[in-house]
Amino acid sequence: MKNRALLSLLSLAAPVAAFAVSPYINKVYDFRPAPGQFVNVIPEYEPGDDYNSMLAKAQEALAFDRMPGAVSLGAFGGFVVFGFDHTVANVAGEYDFKIYGNAIISDKSAQGGSCEPGVVWVAADTNGNGLPDDEWYELLGSEADRAIHGFSVTYRRPDPNHKPTPDPSDKHLIDTTYLPFTASDGTAGYLAANDYHLQSYWPEWLDSEELTFTGVRLPDNAMDVSGNGSYFVLKMFPYGYADNCPNSQDPGFKIDWAVDAEGNPAHLPGIDFVKVVTGSHQQAGSLGETSTEVCGAEDLHPEVAGVSAAEIPTWQVYATGDILHSVNPADGITLPLYDTRGIKVADIHLPSGATAISLKQLAPGLYLLPLPDARTLRIRL
Repeated sequence: MKNRALLSLLSLAAPVAAFAVSPYINKVYDFRPAPGQFVNVIPEYEPGDDYNSMLAKAQEALAFDRMPGAVSLGAFGGFVVFGFDHTVANVAGEYDFKIYGNAIISDKSAQGGSCEPGVVWVAADTNGNGLPDDEWYELLGSEADRAIHGFSVTYRRPDPNHKPTPDPSDKHLIDTTYLPFTASDGTAGYLAANDYHLQSYWPEWLDSEELTFTGVRLPDNAMDVSGNGSYFVLKMFPYGYADNCPNSQDPGFKIDWAVDAEGNPAHLPGIDFVKVVTGSHQQAGSLGETSTEVCGAEDLHPEVAGVSAAEIPTWQVYATGDILHSVNPADGITLPLYDTRGIKVADIHLPSGATAISLKQLAPGLYLLPLPDARTLRIRL
């Protein structure tokens, strides 16, 4: 995945090769949860653990399988950074990768349940060093127009001599002033502790007395259905966030959603790193803070991995479903199309100025289209 610019579905050699890539997470580069009720539990902190050992536990929980485990990112701003063993290609018009969470819909009428949305960022390894130190691009979800950018929260380690202040109206809230925080909008408050989770909510492997996280704050999605604080539902957003809806309902993420710091489309041909950040800054009674969980991730089209770092040619061809889009020479061009056995099945004529050619007449399968610059397009129908 190092120092590669992806051309959509374009591979180097004429023969079809089975690319030895995994569709799942290969490496966790960073794991820094904000305080929360599942911190020190998912994954489990043990005395003596430090940042590196907890990072290794996060990798064990997320890598090498579809949904091998889970990590909790805690309250607003907590995050995890991971990557694959290859560049994830941006296939035009398709969902490119999926992030698995543990969201459920328990109230169909309210379209909510335990939906704890995380903002997703992506980066390409443009400097080729294999590290996620390149520019990050936000994937715009459905709440982009209502989100607050540059929002910060500073959490303070709980005072070990603090006397708990339980909520007399809710037996599960055992300390409403457990963990202090201040926010960049001038507000201050506490993360409450509940009797469902009695361990420390502070990341015990971090020595700091304060933790500050800055990111994109999403609109509150906690609805007090009961009206008295006893029953909350976390409403699902339409699209574009991790741990936002059940895995079976989530189609995934499109790299085309990526925008730069000014909100302009990034037009990334592929990405090497993904960052998931808890986007909610809210509490829901005895349910506690909203904390994004990540349970794994998957490249939805690993078969197009392995594209080299050549410059984009003067014309390029790429496939989306059964339509071949083109930017071609002024006089047009005719190219032979082969099946995977090397047998010619058709001639593809790209007339001057063509933008789309239907391939609906072809049977589903994998086809090879040699290009004049010695590259071969792999078209999967």
